Amino acid sequence: MPVLGVTSNTVPWELLRAAGFQPMLLSPRRPHTPLADRYMEDVFSARIKRVFDFLLSDAGARLSAVVIPRTSEQEHKLYLYLCELMRQGMERGPEPILYNLLHARSPEAEAYGLQRTHALKITLEQLAGRSVESPALSAAIAEGNAARHAIRGLLQQREGHAPKLTGSEALALIGAWYFMDRSEYALLAQEALRESQTRPPLAGPRVLIKGPPLDSPDLCAEIEAHGAIVVAEDDWWGSRAAGLDIDTTINPIRAIFEKYYLDAPSPRVFPAEIADAWFHCKATEVDGVIFYLPHEDDVLGWDYPRLRAFLDERSIPHLMLRDESSDAIGSFINRLGHG
Repeated sequence: MPVLGVTSNTVPWELLRAAGFQPMLLSPRRPHTPLADRYMEDVFSARIKRVFDFLLSDAGARLSAVVIPRTSEQEHKLYLYLCELMRQGMERGPEPILYNLLHARSPEAEAYGLQRTHALKITLEQLAGRSVESPALSAAIAEGNAARHAIRGLLQQREGHAPKLTGSEALALIGAWYFMDRSEYALLAQEALRESQTRPPLAGPRVLIKGPPLDSPDLCAEIEAHGAIVVAEDDWWGSRAAGLDIDTTINPIRAIFEKYYLDAPSPRVFPAEIADAWFHCKATEVDGVIFYLPHEDDVLGWDYPRLRAFLDERSIPHLMLRDESSDAIGSFINRLGHG
């Protein structure tokens, strides 16, 4: 099966799958990014630079194409940089395809997003050399929903006052669905769920992380080394990966669009009340919140004062980190343990 790269969760997996492709999240581990260092400014995140370098490498050339959403500013710039380099013949790589999905909640943005979803379907049909029919869409939706059901089962093992999964384990178990065949993933996740249900409950202060998507368990491991349990992450890699199922009672293209427009976490949701709703709910269920704002962050820093004020009004302890490793973590967890 030909592989299509995707750069984040707001690319409609089911549409790519129905077109006959294996969607694969790009999260390369590259110690050096010489091409990104040459062409991209320092404001780009390390992850986007690694993706850029990968796409212009021999390994990236094996992809049929890469689908990039516009739901983060850095991804949009990634698309533009790739297009310009290829237009000028300076570099070669897989064809970049833009999924121009906007997350402003307005009738105009919704109509435009549905239109762009139909346009993406046409682009994928041209790339695949065949039409995408309703039965294939329905099968892909069923496959994705089965994986979401399995993830929600794993998430239940993190809820309440007696979680049975550490944050490090949960990130690995949940994040795997971005790289696997989702039918196989659903079976393996159910197996992991059954194993976790036999465990004794974990003890320790329960922590929510708010920050960029955690594609590594390192921060969770650092926090949990001090005796806490990371029970949730407000990002699309961990706790918010699955969300709700795709509706199977309406037109499949419409249903796929609504899932990624209304229910997929994105850094560009507007208005702020909608963007903050999940955080507000989850923050009241934990013992403390850790904000992770790496130095390269250009999104969460704008929201941090507003979210911090919400926590202060409710006397919910919180800590802000700029690095994954910090002496402040131990002191904060110790304070939670004695709260």
